[in-house]
Amino acid sequence: MGCLRCGAATEIGALCRACAAEVEPCDGLIPDHIHSQVDSTDAEAWALDGFGGAHAIGAKTRIGRNYDCDVIVLAGSVSREHAELQYAETGWTVRDLGSRNGTFVNGTRVQGEMPLPGRALLKVGDVALWFLTEVMAEPPRRPAMATGGMTGGLMRYQLLLSEVELSIIVSDDQTAGGALLWRPAGIETWAERSLAPLEFQLLRALCMRAHEEAASPSAIRGCVPTKQLVGELPFQSKYANQENVRQVVLRLRGVLAEVGARGLLAVAPGRGYYLACDVKVSSIPSPVRHGSAENGATPE
Repeated sequence: MGCLRCGAATEIGALCRACAAEVEPCDGLIPDHIHSQVDSTDAEAWALDGFGGAHAIGAKTRIGRNYDCDVIVLAGSVSREHAELQYAETGWTVRDLGSRNGTFVNGTRVQGEMPLPGRALLKVGDVALWFLTEVMAEPPRRPAMATGGMTGGLMRYQLLLSEVELSIIVSDDQTAGGALLWRPAGIETWAERSLAPLEFQLLRALCMRAHEEAASPSAIRGCVPTKQLVGELPFQSKYANQENVRQVVLRLRGVLAEVGARGLLAVAPGRGYYLACDVKVSSIPSPVRHGSAENGATPE
């Protein structure tokens, strides 16, 4: 099978290397973070990502971070409801839904609504996609996102404090950054703060350990030793040490303080770091076929 955009030999998924380079994934993005709930038999067009994945686009397709969107993009730069693509007799259009980081077509920012060419470079936030109404070959079918727990799929951790609630969504990728969602107690709307890979993976490791030891009778549960974090966090240098971990801890504490969670990341001398709160964990429901009665489900 040739590249779906140009027909050249494929090297990265369903794309050749040159076409994939123009939609190179942004920091922290992994293949499972982009998924279409539109069945391939209903596809009127296709969106191709930098991993070479092909995502079906229906005649009216909403793109965003919410799980009731038609194309789900789990990136911090993408709004919950970011953009909408629609086909009519006059052709395709794209409408920005008031996103924070904008929608772009071939480098031009969408103001309200604008025409969408049949072969275009579409960008939602920092996520670039090829939009194609015609492809050079039959796109490969993609499996649904796995939800099999910590050995596969996406998991959501909720950190419950008296004054604020925090949430992160993690995958098996132990090198990626991600988004920290937070909201004051009693408020329905979530705010978002991006975390760099080191800070995000530190929070991920602490959440995992807190969940694993939730039933422990110990007064302090979920400690992760500093030496263990030296080996597990995605430091670029092979000479990372405990002082590097402490610097990551300080940066993460600064972010947590900004969102009202001061004191959440605690230390037990001689034992390591832990989260001073209850942690809930849940699987992200698998996306279902477009039009299903379950399509609007959102994880708690």
